[in-house]
Amino acid sequence: MARSSRRACRTTLPAACAAFAAAAVLAGCGGSTEKAASPAASPVVDLPAGTLVKDGQITYCSDISAPPLTYYDAAQKPVGAEIELGDALAAQLGVKANWANTAFNGIIPALQAKQCDAIITQLYIKPEREKVVDFVPYMYASNTFVVSAKDDKGVKTAGDLCGKKAAAQTGTTIADYLNAQSKKCVADGKKKVDIRLFTKDTDALQQLRLGLVDSYGTTLETAAYVMKQQPDTFQLVGKPFNRIKVGAATRKDDTALHDALTKAFAEVRKNGEYAAILKKWNLTGDDIAG
Repeated sequence: MARSSRRACRTTLPAACAAFAAAAVLAGCGGSTEKAASPAASPVVDLPAGTLVKDGQITYCSDISAPPLTYYDAAQKPVGAEIELGDALAAQLGVKANWANTAFNGIIPALQAKQCDAIITQLYIKPEREKVVDFVPYMYASNTFVVSAKDDKGVKTAGDLCGKKAAAQTGTTIADYLNAQSKKCVADGKKKVDIRLFTKDTDALQQLRLGLVDSYGTTLETAAYVMKQQPDTFQLVGKPFNRIKVGAATRKDDTALHDALTKAFAEVRKNGEYAAILKKWNLTGDDIAG
C-alpha cells in the first residue's frame, strides 16, 4: 500500500492506519466532495464577506486517506474525526463544508493557490510550516501501546514492558522509544524489553492478535481505528506520548478566516461537540487540552 506508514511522509511518527481500511475505496487526489455541514440557523461566528473562495462554502484541502481521521466510506462519503470537526466548524460559520481530496505533498501549495480556504488533514505544526501558513491548533498526534483486552499480561505502563515482548514497525519513533525503554530497564536491574520489529505496522498488530507478543506500539490514531473496527479485542496502555500538535492551516494573508476558525473552534469545544467527536473515534487522548 502506498500509504502503509500513513503519516510517515509527514513526520517520524509511525502508523499504517490506511492498511486497516482496505474496504474503503479512496477517491483520486484532487477530487472534491461537497457535504452539508448542517449550517447554524444564524452564524455563531461572524465571517467578513469575501473571505472564502466561494461565498457560503468553506473548502478544506485534505488528504482523505487516513482513518479514523479522514477517509471514504463504502458510499464514497468522506468520514472521520477531522471530517466531523471541519463540518462542525463550518456550521459555526454558517456555511457548508466542501472537502477537496488533495495529495499531501502538494497540499500547502494548493492552499496558497486558493484551491481551498484551509487545510484540515493532521498537519503537524512545525517551525518550517509556520513560516508559510498560520495554524489553529485543534488536537495532538501521539503514540501509544496496545494490549489484549482479555489479558494485558501485567502491562499497565511502559515501565511494565521490562522482560516482556513488544512489537512495532521498523524505523518508527515507537521503535526508538522501545529501545530507550529497554536500556532503562537494564539500568534499573531488570530484564530488557524483547523488541520484535516488522516492516509493516499491520504485521506488528497481527503478532498481538495471535498472542505472540505482549504489547504493540503504534500511533494513537491507528490504535483508535483498530479498536473501532475490532471492539472488545484490544485496550490502550498508559498515557499517550511523543505528542505533537496538529492544526488547521490558513494562508498567511488570511487573518479574517484564521481568527474566525479560532473562534469557531472555541465554540465547538464550549458546546461539547469537540469532546463528543474525540470520544466517538477513541481519540480522547489527543485532546488539545490534555
